[in-house]
Amino acid sequence: MATPVEELDLPLLNNHSDPDPEVEVENLARQSEHGWLARFSFGYVVLDYDDALALLRERQLHQASQLVSALFTGEGTALDQLNREGLLSAEGDTHTRLRRLVAGPFSPRAIDHLRPFMSQYVRELAGQLATEPTFVVDAAAELQRYPIAVICHHLNVERADWELFSQWAETTFLLFSSAAKGNEERIVREMKEFSAYCIALIDERRQHPGDDLISNLIAAEQEGDRLTTREMVSLIQGIIAAGTDTTRNQLANALALLSLRPEVWARLDGDPEFAAHVVEESLRYLNPIRFVIRQVHEPFEYRGVSFSPGSLIAFSLAGANRDVNHFDHAGDFDVARPGARDHLTFGSGVHHCLGAALARAELQEALLALRARWAHIEPAGDVVWKDQHLAVWGAQSVPLRVTTATR
Repeated sequence: MATPVEELDLPLLNNHSDPDPEVEVENLARQSEHGWLARFSFGYVVLDYDDALALLRERQLHQASQLVSALFTGEGTALDQLNREGLLSAEGDTHTRLRRLVAGPFSPRAIDHLRPFMSQYVRELAGQLATEPTFVVDAAAELQRYPIAVICHHLNVERADWELFSQWAETTFLLFSSAAKGNEERIVREMKEFSAYCIALIDERRQHPGDDLISNLIAAEQEGDRLTTREMVSLIQGIIAAGTDTTRNQLANALALLSLRPEVWARLDGDPEFAAHVVEESLRYLNPIRFVIRQVHEPFEYRGVSFSPGSLIAFSLAGANRDVNHFDHAGDFDVARPGARDHLTFGSGVHHCLGAALARAELQEALLALRARWAHIEPAGDVVWKDQHLAVWGAQSVPLRVTTATR
């Protein structure tokens, strides 16, 4: 007979506050030695790779992204006015329907059409930064606009409005952090402005379709079924929420790692296949989403433990990606690692990240474009890491000394 999880004598996850990511991973590894499951402030946390993979595929565990802000702000706030009916929170038949309708525009083949813009944008940005043959730059700060530019280009948004999208992205991130508390009215006001903008954009594309994401979403049809305007607005907002801060943090993480490995940086020159390997290993080694949370929908049992509806289960993706029982020498950054793509940074199961192909392409093209402009990079100071407790984590500052390429 299974034991109710509430009756288990589980250790409490030590929420380490040290900004050094290696300290955090070592802390998680020590705790996983005592078992695959621990308690944390809101429920339970899965610490190792195999159990995280299995439970991320468990259909009785539902997305809990819509609950995150309530965990910080409480119930009955102004945030209740927001539309929470998008793909990020959908389950069951609704989720299957939405994924089916939007799969085409987010397929690797569709995303490949964006690669020329990605490369050109980063090359231009890198060229603007090169004031001298050798110069110092904070790569995290200077490259943070890149993911917004790609998404706005994908949506065919006027360049004059890209800054607006950047502002709305920042507001969206507040929903998934403790900073939501005290900012409820601002979040609601700006998200309503964002929705109104998206509705106007959708209406305009219905009248004048083009070769862009919104036009493709409007045209997407399966067996007579189409996306509603409300669903498209939620999807656009979800892209901003899931595809901006994650990519900018991961690019900063990758550059922080590569600045210490000149031989890897040199090999990137004009080699897309090698760039893909580097991206996968960086996603495994330092991922921007350290934890994800699911909520138990129906009672289920796993490894002799029973879970009841309403319970929250977090997954330590940072710990799973460094699990020595799955990845040989997991603590080494190895760009030749054959199984690096096994990482759980994009999740698994029905909620595997819709934008995975977009994120991979953005990171690959950025590294290749930077390498084309920057012959050599090295640290010009210490990397400053963000608070480990943020929903999206990474390097806040990556000071680099750059030598430009002579070509």
